[in-house]
Amino acid sequence: MRVAILGLAVLTACTPAIYEVPGVVERNATEVAGCTDLGRVHGIPGVFGALKDIGLKDARRAAKERAKEVGGNTVVFDPVPDAEVITDLPAQVYSC
Repeated sequence: MRVAILGLAVLTACTPAIYEVPGVVERNATEVAGCTDLGRVHGIPGVFGALKDIGLKDARRAAKERAKEVGGNTVVFDPVPDAEVITDLPAQVYSC
C-alpha cells in the first residue's frame, strides 16, 4: 500500500500537466480589475495529511474545471490558510 501511495506521489510530481485546465488561468485580485465577475467556485481536496499538496493541486484543478463550465477563463483563489487540514478551496471566477 505504501509503495502504491509513494508511486502515485512521484507520478503526480512528475506530471504537472494533469493539473492544467486549458483556457483557465490563475491571477491575483489586482489583475482582474477590468474583468467580468461570474461568481464563486470551490475545489474540495480529496486527500490530506502527507498527501496534502496533491489534494490542494487537485482541488485547484477541480475549481478551474468548474470555472470553465460557468464561462470563466480566470480564477482568483482565496488565500490558503496554514491549517493542517484544508477542506475547501474557494475561488472567484472572471471572464477576462
